[in-house]
Amino acid sequence: MNGPPSPPGLWATRQFGAVDPPIAVLIVDDDAPLSAALSAAFVAYGFRALIADDGAAAFRTPPAWLLHVVILDIEMEGCDGFAVAEAMRGSTRFATVPIIAHTSLAETEVIERGKAVEIDGFYRKGASLAGLFQMIEHVAPSRTA
Repeated sequence: MNGPPSPPGLWATRQFGAVDPPIAVLIVDDDAPLSAALSAAFVAYGFRALIADDGAAAFRTPPAWLLHVVILDIEMEGCDGFAVAEAMRGSTRFATVPIIAHTSLAETEVIERGKAVEIDGFYRKGASLAGLFQMIEHVAPSRTA
C-alpha cells in the first residue's frame, strides 16, 4: 500500500505533490466569524491561513502567496462554491490546487456537482477539525528534508 489511506470525504483519485511547509490554506467563505475562527484554528495547528469572503476575493489574493489548499464554502451569496471551483479550475493559478468543499450541506447533496467541477473532497461544517486537518495534510503532504 502506498502512503496512508485516504481520509473520508476525499473524492479525488489523483496524486498530490509534496509541499514545503507550512501548508498555506485559502478559506473562501462569506461567514466572517466562521472564517476567522477557522483561520485561527489553522494557524494554531501550524498552517498559514488567508481568508477571502467570496470567489472574486479569492482571485484577488496576492499572487506571491503560494497556496496549497482551498477550503471552499458552497452556499455563498451571489456566486456559489460550485461556480467558484469551476472558475478556479479554469485558471492558471488554481488549476491544480486541491479544493475541499466545506459546507453545512450533506455530502450526498454536493458530491455529483462537486466532482463535476473537480472539487477534490468534502468536509462537513461543524465536524471535528481534526478530520479537516487530516484531509488537508493528505492533499498537501509536507515535503521532508
